[in-house]
Amino acid sequence: MTVSLDDWQKKMERHFAALAERRAASGFPLFALEHGLDDGALEEIAEQLRARLNTGLRLAPHWLLWTIYAAERGYTYEGGEYWQSFEDVTPGWDSRDRYRVTAWFSKFQSTYNGVVPSGPWASHFSIIAWPITHAVLPRYLQQQFARTLYDLRFTLARLTTIKPAVIGRLIASNVYYASTRFEQFLQQEELVGRIVLALLHQDPREGEEPLLPATLNRIVADLEQMRHARGWLREASRVVADRFKGIGRGAAPRTFGDGQDSVERRLQATRPDIRPDLRLRYAGDGRWTLVIDVPNFKAIAALNSDIQQFLRQTRSKLNGDDVRRPAGWVLSGNRRAVLKAWPDPSRPLISFETSNGVVDHLLESECRMSPGPIWLFRIGADGIAREIVSRLMRPGYDYILASPDEFEDLQDGMTGCAIECSDICAIRVSVPSDVSGAYMQWLRIRNLELARTIRVWPAGLPGRNWDGEGRSEWLTTEKPCFGIVPDHPVKSYRVTLDDDAAATFPAGEPGQPTFIQLPQLAAGTYRLNVKAHRSAALDELAAPPSHEGFLELRIREPEPWIPGTTSHVGLVVTCNPHDATLDVFWENELDLTVFGPEGRQVTPHVSLEDAKGEEIYSAQVCPPMDLPILPEIWEKRFQEFLRQQHAEWRYLEAASGLLTIEGQELGRFVVRFDHDALPVRWVLRHQGEAVALRLVDDTGQEDAEPKCRFFSMETPTRIERLDAGRALAGFDVQSPGGLFIVQHGKFRDLVIVSTGLSGSGLEGLGVHPVYARIADSPKSIIKHMRILRYWKSARLAGFLANARRGQVVVGLTTRLYGALAGRDWGRAEAAFMRSSDREKGFDHLQSLLDHRGGFPSVLRRDALSIEGGRRAIAGWYADLAARYGVCSDQALCSLAVDIASRPHEVPRLYRDRLPGLLKRIMTKPLLLRGARIVALSHACEGNRPAELLPRWE
Repeated sequence: MTVSLDDWQKKMERHFAALAERRAASGFPLFALEHGLDDGALEEIAEQLRARLNTGLRLAPHWLLWTIYAAERGYTYEGGEYWQSFEDVTPGWDSRDRYRVTAWFSKFQSTYNGVVPSGPWASHFSIIAWPITHAVLPRYLQQQFARTLYDLRFTLARLTTIKPAVIGRLIASNVYYASTRFEQFLQQEELVGRIVLALLHQDPREGEEPLLPATLNRIVADLEQMRHARGWLREASRVVADRFKGIGRGAAPRTFGDGQDSVERRLQATRPDIRPDLRLRYAGDGRWTLVIDVPNFKAIAALNSDIQQFLRQTRSKLNGDDVRRPAGWVLSGNRRAVLKAWPDPSRPLISFETSNGVVDHLLESECRMSPGPIWLFRIGADGIAREIVSRLMRPGYDYILASPDEFEDLQDGMTGCAIECSDICAIRVSVPSDVSGAYMQWLRIRNLELARTIRVWPAGLPGRNWDGEGRSEWLTTEKPCFGIVPDHPVKSYRVTLDDDAAATFPAGEPGQPTFIQLPQLAAGTYRLNVKAHRSAALDELAAPPSHEGFLELRIREPEPWIPGTTSHVGLVVTCNPHDATLDVFWENELDLTVFGPEGRQVTPHVSLEDAKGEEIYSAQVCPPMDLPILPEIWEKRFQEFLRQQHAEWRYLEAASGLLTIEGQELGRFVVRFDHDALPVRWVLRHQGEAVALRLVDDTGQEDAEPKCRFFSMETPTRIERLDAGRALAGFDVQSPGGLFIVQHGKFRDLVIVSTGLSGSGLEGLGVHPVYARIADSPKSIIKHMRILRYWKSARLAGFLANARRGQVVVGLTTRLYGALAGRDWGRAEAAFMRSSDREKGFDHLQSLLDHRGGFPSVLRRDALSIEGGRRAIAGWYADLAARYGVCSDQALCSLAVDIASRPHEVPRLYRDRLPGLLKRIMTKPLLLRGARIVALSHACEGNRPAELLPRWE
């Protein structure tokens, strides 16, 4: 017998009321997914709800059933578009009804103490945050969640408290392999902590169940159906179960203390190890490259939420490199870089763009290189030279010595070499077996020591990053083991750890090793003192004093293998930005650098995955590439790949992408790119020859409509308004397409859709833009600069989208320069872009710099000799303009260089100052024309195709 919706509503009201009363003592909130219904009951309710919807009857009387229905859609949807999947299974649903969902979940929260979505993701996606949060752990996140618990199982097992907020913050701070959506989910720290307790602490006390057992069993059953997830979850549960049972959790959830006192206590308890490692990698022909390997700053991020946000949102810079690393780089999976200048030992190796008291203190005290003025590196069997902080050298080994001063009076076995850094000199030293007195004196003058007495090395499981002379790295799950062997008679060894725990071990015969093993140690840096005691007979002979040495042990938490990284230092791969989205990667805006041994090759591969994590596209980018790979080389190869493959629609279907750099024995490096969904966004579908565009608005701002605008490819500067209702319902894009912009509050999405032909024959492949005249006024110029930025920053979709955008951008840019520097100049630049004779084009542009004296010829002659990026070029250009009487105002010269190199960014950079500056610069057309000569010289450097704008950092 079918149960009516009214009866189901009453039954669910009684169920949640009883559950809320039972859970009141623990303070755990309720989830709408905790309905306790089986699949048959859920389907019966869903069919009746859909039937009622199609008859046009009121939905409000069964609000609780609709809440359950929406939570079920949140649990089963696959990570694509929530509302699209909701409407696919709910015929007759009007997109405007989505605001009712928020009201239903709010009522559930106030009536039954339901969970409230939290974190930045929830505030941005304020509508879908409700059903997805109340789905507890949606299926599309379950495999990532199980993998994360597995990776962090040992860290979880060492917790001294199991408060949900503490566990959630631990997970969020230490997750390694995560999609963008999973990272957003982890921002709900209290919720994440509760799910961990439910999954791993499956023996709750009376009245303290975080989840209804039936709901928990359902999630576990679904997890066990997934590949790998079952094993990960069981192993994580095995490791932490006994520990969790022995920890009290308190009656009600409490917030983790984030006060300054708490931070100071934790800093005193253990100092985070954030000292980067410096290494030299052989580059061939006697040259070495300086590589810096930065530790993960997760230990600092875990101090409190403010520091975590600071590290996630603040850009950083390396000492020895002018490139600004994107926000969050120190928390990313790839923190290795090549330095072009020798670091200044008086400054920390890392600095941040803004100040934070705790982080600054740690950088000053813990993040420095050794003071020098001479640095010692020992060349290992793998060809990598690692820094020896103890300054010990041994006969029979090879070293690199580095110093800002030239080395003089070189001894046997010492030869000159080069480190590819400015302001540093270097020699290679092969220490002979028999060292002369003069050799010893040479070392002693430079504060270097020749060790000949006792050798200590990691034994058993080898210590990571062992430098050969006393520094190694171990995990908190390991027991450090060392071997000690003397080359002279020794009676015993006294071993002391941090001047505290001490033990004495008997020594063997000379040449016979003695092995010692330490217990597992907590994370931190330890000092191990090893002192050799000789026999009494040797002491009576007044032999030299016993040897005493110090070993440094760096102990860290296990850092699981991250797809996209390799422990092999044969490959050094850097990406800028480090957290690039799939859009940035596919539009070829990623700066990729791959360093490795000279003469070796690597092969790049690309694959795309849908929201389920299933591969939908895979291809090799190009034949094997010679190392090193520089950004301009990669850009050219990837552009050729994009032109040949025509995989635009596969890209539009993808939720993530992978770039694999395959180096065979050099290692494999994989970079993951996720599609970064916005709260308000355009969604596209390819339907035969047509492209359907639809607006999705998850902002929850019911009192205001999103503003939609359109710029046609044929009239790229004319604004057309789009009806928000029509955009939400979806429509087909008319040929040849154009730029679509949506703005809702602080959120904005831009997409260029290209479709169909613009005419007959080959001409129909391109477009024929018609531009409105740009008035000679700052207001008109600023408006068109902003429109240019829209066209340049929008993501691309469809047939020949990149080529057609290029036509629009070139035409709009040359017209902007015509408005600022004169119509004749704008026409000359347009002709330059069309011409195949570059030198003739430059001659014509130079002829338009009507100036007595050598200003035009000096510009043409010296422009390419200036290195150092935009700032260095702006300084040089200001000096030149002043010297030749063109302009003595440095601010105007800097503006001229910015307009000449990045006109689309100028309104954002100068803001309120821009109108006044534009009025002044428009009276000096020669100043801007000269800056354009410089910019074009760099844009067309070498054999590059003619481009309008240079690629200065």
